[in-house]
Amino acid sequence: MAATKKETRLNIRVDPELKSTAQIVANDMGIDLTAAVTMFMTKMVKDHALPFTPTSLPVETLQALKEAKHPELLKKYSTPDDMWRDLNV
Repeated sequence: MAATKKETRLNIRVDPELKSTAQIVANDMGIDLTAAVTMFMTKMVKDHALPFTPTSLPVETLQALKEAKHPELLKKYSTPDDMWRDLNV
């Protein structure tokens, strides 16, 4: 006889538009929203952390931080005037 897994309900409040959009994304991946939330929570429990890095920094700042890790790839200027000219300022 196979053991049955007990389940519980999770009630959360989210913006209706966010829920609707998330359902579309999950469906595009071939899963339903319940499976997506279960996957999220499973990963969180496994890692004892969120499955992403929360940040409040603007996208431009995050990009600049990434670029700063590879200074050899950054554009270099001989003079400040060259830089300003390149920036069309």
